[in-house]
Amino acid sequence: MKKIDYFIKKYLENRPMFMAIIRSQEAMLFQKYNKLIKAKVLDFGCGEGFFAELVFGKGKINVGLDLSNNKRTNEAIEGNIYKKISLYDGNKIPYPNNYFHTVISNCVLEHIPNINFSLKEIYRVLKPGGCFLTSVMTNRWENNLFGSKIFGKTYLNYMRKTQDHHNLFSKEKWQIYFEKTGFKIRSIDGYLYKKSAFYLDIFHYLSIVSLISYKLFNKWILYNITLLNKLKTQMIKKIIINENDSDKASALFYVLKK
Repeated sequence: MKKIDYFIKKYLENRPMFMAIIRSQEAMLFQKYNKLIKAKVLDFGCGEGFFAELVFGKGKINVGLDLSNNKRTNEAIEGNIYKKISLYDGNKIPYPNNYFHTVISNCVLEHIPNINFSLKEIYRVLKPGGCFLTSVMTNRWENNLFGSKIFGKTYLNYMRKTQDHHNLFSKEKWQIYFEKTGFKIRSIDGYLYKKSAFYLDIFHYLSIVSLISYKLFNKWILYNITLLNKLKTQMIKKIIINENDSDKASALFYVLKK
């Protein structure tokens, strides 16, 4: 099992700094429940596949699924991250009933307008007894943003639109949605607490250089300075708080069973 230092380091070397805070925690959670992940595996909302490759390895996941208009999937296709990439229109998942043993999804569900339909589709393609492992943002995310302390609701409205958040639910409301679909909740882990969410928002703006680099050169990081990354890694580890009260988390990790 890889330590959190590994995931922080890899994100600092390849992606904007703010991602190292949130993705490293999610990587550890997927590792925690790795024994439940059995082939055939569907990655629902796979994107460019960087997270999947880092956590599971290249070519280990059977299918990466995303929208036809998501250009980021080109990176997953070119890098052979998944055994197969399927693109669809966001409606019916193009696989038969009870097809996958496991479905994984990392911070995708909060971005989907018709969450009920998508959950039913995930449930449909999952085999009975199979697991759905997913991370989601909660309504506490906006309460913990740095910018909200200064600009209030104006900032929250801007961020909700920019981040395309349609479903920022409470822990109780997410539970209702999952159970209404038919899932049984096997476990819930909270992460991204007040301090880490606060700094994650700040690091968005400290990562502006990475955004410029990506726009100009199609690379998030042009140069890696080993000593600087080591210092950043230690700083991020101090920011991340290990708490067990999921009611106070800005994000939740669910293990759901069909």
